[in-house]
Amino acid sequence: MAAAWHTYLGMEPPTYGVSIGRARHTYNLIAESGVFAVNFLPAHLSEWIQLIGTTSGRDIDKFKKFGIPYQDGLQVDVPILQDAYFAYECKVTDVRTHGDHELFSGEILQTYKDAEMFKENQIPDLSKLQVPLYFGRSTYLIADDTAKVKKHYDQG
Repeated sequence: MAAAWHTYLGMEPPTYGVSIGRARHTYNLIAESGVFAVNFLPAHLSEWIQLIGTTSGRDIDKFKKFGIPYQDGLQVDVPILQDAYFAYECKVTDVRTHGDHELFSGEILQTYKDAEMFKENQIPDLSKLQVPLYFGRSTYLIADDTAKVKKHYDQG
């Protein structure tokens, strides 16, 4: 599924979180398996993100229907999208209820990165990569090399 609510949660151990509605098919998949993947797709594939997020895997095989190539994870049984510029394999370590959603926290067991899309400081190279940022209501902001960067310096 496409998840709008997700975040890096901690460094030791490396932990990532996804907030999933209990009514979603993905909720059951994660709750039963205890694992999940997070795949970051470039902006030119935002149509896939939209299609994946607006159809249910209960009804169809999204990989076949939309022609999405993937490989099996190396550490756990999760799909890693071949077109992702960055991805995580995670093992669930905690689940917390927040209204009608559950926040699954997962220890990152495996990381995938297309090194060509990142600068030496590990920041995405927006001259090579356009990043889709979901704004809600089927709308995406595309971050690219025209985006303004504002750097703040420590006062110490």
